[in-house]
Amino acid sequence: MNTLHFLWLGIRSAYQAFGRNSDKQEQHAADAYLSQAQSFADLEYRQRQWLQSH
Repeated sequence: MNTLHFLWLGIRSAYQAFGRNSDKQEQHAADAYLSQAQSFADLEYRQRQWLQSH
């Protein structure tokens, strides 16, 4: 029983770590895309495009 519990904890921990890494990559991609805006209007446009595509 303990072996199954530790196996489950390890799988859950790995899944959570993968989720956090994925969130960081997504945030980095969004920041990189939005930082290319040349004006406030362009920034708003890019933000709308990003939200619609994701």
